[in-house]
Amino acid sequence: MSFDLAFSCILILAALLYSIMILAITAGALKKRRTKHGSYEIGHYYPTSQAGLNIPGMAKVSVILPVRNEVSGIISCLDDLALQDYPGDCFEIIVSDDFSEDYTVEKVRKWANDHHEVKLTLLQAGQNIRENHGKKKAIERAVAAALGDIIITTDADTTHNKSWIGSMAGAFRNQEIKMILGPVGFTGEKGIFQKIQVLEFLGIMGVTAGSANLGCSLMCNGGNLAYSKQAFQETGGFSGNSVFHSGDDQFLMMKFRKHFGRNSVVFLKEKEAITLTAPCATWNDFWEQRLRWVSKSKGYRDAFVILSGALTFGFPFLILIGGITGIFNPMILLLSSFLWFLKILVEYPLVLLMAGFFEKKNLLNYYFVAQVFQFFYSLTAAIAGQFSMYSWKGRSFRK
Repeated sequence: MSFDLAFSCILILAALLYSIMILAITAGALKKRRTKHGSYEIGHYYPTSQAGLNIPGMAKVSVILPVRNEVSGIISCLDDLALQDYPGDCFEIIVSDDFSEDYTVEKVRKWANDHHEVKLTLLQAGQNIRENHGKKKAIERAVAAALGDIIITTDADTTHNKSWIGSMAGAFRNQEIKMILGPVGFTGEKGIFQKIQVLEFLGIMGVTAGSANLGCSLMCNGGNLAYSKQAFQETGGFSGNSVFHSGDDQFLMMKFRKHFGRNSVVFLKEKEAITLTAPCATWNDFWEQRLRWVSKSKGYRDAFVILSGALTFGFPFLILIGGITGIFNPMILLLSSFLWFLKILVEYPLVLLMAGFFEKKNLLNYYFVAQVFQFFYSLTAAIAGQFSMYSWKGRSFRK
């Protein structure tokens, strides 16, 4: 068999498998999951009509904010949390500092003094930077101090609906659920660079929702994540992956699914649960963020995640190779171009679905531009993330 024929067969097979995966995930994102008894697994949140009422069985919640150099956004985030319609005596806020070098700690202290009605605890890491630095350590300290049965983590640069805590906590009424993957969206995008970031992230949220609904959750976001404190302790928390500076969310999700079963991790597709943040302002910020996300992939041991990651990288890589070798064989160039177009079409329904959920359909005019951008940057980041250093919050890491 000639190289051209063998390569074409491999490329077509990869296209078929990738298309099946994306179509299955899209179907999953449309699916309403049910329990063995026929009731909905999600959507049992505490509605606004019960806002402020400490009704029987209302869960105790600890909202954890791991922070490092968040002076610009921390107050706005705390203000959002103070306005939650969840009963004040049923939730607490824990700000866990990761050796901030700005005035984040001072701002949090001042805010707490001005808001005595809100239960807020500020945790500092102590003196031993070598042993106590990093987001995972900050969250571990907060979980150990948490009084709530439910842990909700978010980031200091996010905004929240007033019913956010109620929607996330209410889903735990189903005892089978151990982790809730909350929806994260972008807001305030300006210019084409930020708009294509929004479109790309809609696809990421689509994969998050669809795969979770299929019982094989592939990704999550620590900016909007909730889990049982008891389950966190039972699975050993972040133990076993401390060598990776990133991945406080992803590794934990995989441990939960492995330990408690495929129905223990669900995506909460409720508008009340949405957390919003701003897209990266500069190319450098975006690139460092993506390198950080990719860097943890060496630690994946979950078969679902590994196989989907290999297919997500492998198919575009084969298209790129086909485009290059197609210089010498027009038929391979034609086939590669056709399959790239097929990839773009197959992914569109998933992005369209999430654009409707996040009310971002006005950005779909940039869909093709976003696809071209994603195709080239994702391949580069996937490779560079295995070897390059990246920076985060004034620190440099290699992994």
